[in-house]
Amino acid sequence: MLMEQDDPCTTPRDGNDPKVWSSQIGSPPFSLLIGSPYDPSTPPPTYLSMQYLNRDRPADKASQLVGYELQTEGGLLCTDERVLANQGGVIMEVIAQVTACLLKGKGIVGLSLPIRLFEPRSTLERMLDRWAFMPVFLDNIQSLDILERFKKVILMAVAGLYVAPSQEKPFNPLLGETLQAYWPNGAEAFCEHTVHHPPITNFQIKGNGFKLEGNLELVGKFKKNSLVGGFSGKVNVIFDSGQIVTYTYPQFRAGGMIFGSRTVNWAHEMKFEDQKNGLTAIISFGPKRKKSWFKKAIGKNDDFTGEIQCKGNKLCDIEGSWLEGLSFDGVKEWDSNVHTPIFHKFVMNPLPSDWRYREDLVWLAKGNAEIAQRWKHKIENRQREDRKLRVHKH
Repeated sequence: MLMEQDDPCTTPRDGNDPKVWSSQIGSPPFSLLIGSPYDPSTPPPTYLSMQYLNRDRPADKASQLVGYELQTEGGLLCTDERVLANQGGVIMEVIAQVTACLLKGKGIVGLSLPIRLFEPRSTLERMLDRWAFMPVFLDNIQSLDILERFKKVILMAVAGLYVAPSQEKPFNPLLGETLQAYWPNGAEAFCEHTVHHPPITNFQIKGNGFKLEGNLELVGKFKKNSLVGGFSGKVNVIFDSGQIVTYTYPQFRAGGMIFGSRTVNWAHEMKFEDQKNGLTAIISFGPKRKKSWFKKAIGKNDDFTGEIQCKGNKLCDIEGSWLEGLSFDGVKEWDSNVHTPIFHKFVMNPLPSDWRYREDLVWLAKGNAEIAQRWKHKIENRQREDRKLRVHKH
């Protein structure tokens, strides 16, 4: 049974509305805007309960791809009418903001966007989805040799690409925002958003016999009719044996942002390296041969190919599809129809800076986009004020 201190402020302090924490105090106790006067247009919400936060997430393949259809040429086609309707009419407004940001030399990840484009999740949480196959492929690997551990890292990283490829945008983390989570196998995750511009998050995951750590920058840009983005930086997988495997992520590409069908795919390449032992792998995404005026494409857009080398000598081939699976030398070791992701859960009593306490996200989760939008403006204005103070001080 949960005690109040384990599930704080999930019931009203005063009043009868279960969604409103107080009709007298301007903000809940862990707010960025703590001490603000009460404003009836932006009432403080009750926090999200542990039952809500740790509700079961379906792990089967169909659930990961809900709202999408597989395209004949490869990749995904967004068919979610609600999402497409929410995004309708916003693109030209966003393009105007993008132009202004580019003229000021800024990226686009910090744009102030309408709340209807968002899902009630932080980018910190979305990032953890990339490691949903960590318990599947990195469990009980201490006895494996260096090559097999290298392969397991590749399997974990590539398999995580197909998990919940949402068209909705997560909330950009606030400076200092944190996340604490765990997996059923005992692995623990700790994340903190440490740089506002460019947006960089540091992370560490402690598992049995290994840890993942590093920092990733959220990047994004418009390229013709597509939004191209993802995480820039390296993930370091450090085994207790001393072996260290690093890898990078490919680019996420959402097509049809201005006109045409809304498509989703991964592009470019992933690089894996074990510098100490001379192991490398480069995986290239896309068909083996792209379509041209005179040639047909060979393969599909969601295909990938690569190879593992040791000090320049080829050890094995890598091939597959980020929607179907991965094979080493023709032997399929990840199958999206067989292996399912294992999702993280959230801890009780996290730091007050935890993502779950921001009011705009909470109100969106409670189904009130209007109040969520107002809180979003208030929080963004406070961030701008704080940034001016930091610039002035230094």
